[in-house]
Amino acid sequence: MQILIAPDKFKGSLSAMEVCLAIEEGLQQNENKFKIQHHPMADGGDGSLEVIDKHLKLTKQLSTSTDPLGRPLNTFYFSSSNTAFIELAKASGLVLLKKEERNPLDTTTFGTGQMIAQAIAKGIKNIYLFLGGSATNDGGMGIAAALGIQFFDHNQTLLEPCGENLSKVESIKVSPSFDIESIKFTLLCDVNNPLFGPNGAAHIYAKQKGADEKMIQSLDHGLKHFNKKLFKQTGVDTAELPGSGAAGGIAAALVSIFNANIKSGIDSFAELTDLETQIQQADIVISGEGRLDAQSLQGKVIDGVARLCKKHGKPFILFVGKNDLSKQEQTELGAAEIYAVMDHASGLEDGMKNGAGYLRKLGLKCGKAFFES
Repeated sequence: MQILIAPDKFKGSLSAMEVCLAIEEGLQQNENKFKIQHHPMADGGDGSLEVIDKHLKLTKQLSTSTDPLGRPLNTFYFSSSNTAFIELAKASGLVLLKKEERNPLDTTTFGTGQMIAQAIAKGIKNIYLFLGGSATNDGGMGIAAALGIQFFDHNQTLLEPCGENLSKVESIKVSPSFDIESIKFTLLCDVNNPLFGPNGAAHIYAKQKGADEKMIQSLDHGLKHFNKKLFKQTGVDTAELPGSGAAGGIAAALVSIFNANIKSGIDSFAELTDLETQIQQADIVISGEGRLDAQSLQGKVIDGVARLCKKHGKPFILFVGKNDLSKQEQTELGAAEIYAVMDHASGLEDGMKNGAGYLRKLGLKCGKAFFES
């Protein structure tokens, strides 16, 4: 029996590859051995960079940048030929700040823009930008500024590119340091939120980045104002573009000024890593993630794997940390079986700390079930 294991990470507990290994160890404890192929997955969120490197054997490029508060930072991205894979969180991520430093009025994506500028200077023509884990809500103003775009207030004073200044933008000078038409930007994300409004970047994500209710209202107003000024400058309106609310709305500037495309992270990962071929060659597919809920069915790894399994008539099984799907949602998903760590762990701390051990036990149980059926 040929088994493909293609999970997402269990956030805060195990990487996608560690999930693969734990499940395999459990499966192989059975007397009848399986042929197992690892295919760790991601959907554009934080941690995507390491996963794509495992599949494509990329070249690591060191980068001198700045963090979300403008402090010097040494980081990296990966490249292959004329393509760069850059993770927003490496320079503009929430993980780079202490809890008391989180404030999306002050933070900026300028450091990510510096990484992009350095890649372009090396001859890169295709930029894949993974959007998860940002500490920012600047509408992409920081990235644009690092790439040569200037933003001015009503006094024609040059503005610092941060969330607080979105509402102050009155004019924009587009004079990039490169030929925009020669560079292809692809933004990979795992959400479909619009730029602003009740389901937009500020209202849905700014709280976790340190914003209180007053800040959220200010940031939402700022994104709406910023979009209006960008539309006046470029004729491109990103307000309702699915995914434009990801990573503090960076699509606002990148789509309107740099003609960036927003793509589903899981669909892009599936394409880049040839997941569909691997699924076609498997007898059964195993996937999983830390928490299985309604969002898992909307552009996450499990959703992408499930769609490809259904397309090719392949049964699939899920290993998850916690299963929060309703019975109806489980039926719609169509998994043959769902194994959950929290059905066996004594509590959340136990499940997070000892996740690998529980996955091994569940793998053994799953393997036995194959031969009993």
